[in-house]
Amino acid sequence: MKYLLLRSFIKKFYSYKTEDQRIIIDAVEKIKNYFETNTAPYGLRIKRLSKKIFEGRINIHLRVMYFREKDVVKFFCHRKSW
Repeated sequence: MKYLLLRSFIKKFYSYKTEDQRIIIDAVEKIKNYFETNTAPYGLRIKRLSKKIFEGRINIHLRVMYFREKDVVKFFCHRKSW
């Protein structure tokens, strides 16, 4: 499985404080682990938003959105996410 951080994700990521960046990195790692083991930690709360788009809820304000195309998981940022 390959994982890509799309430009929108990276751009938004760098706009956050260092503490939030660490939390987001941890969530991305947990999502990667979810794809490898097919189990997600309770706090991540993975939710399907549409047919192809999912989100991992980090906390009440932070979300990591992603979609999968074949063997590639792409993380992105939507205007309303984070």
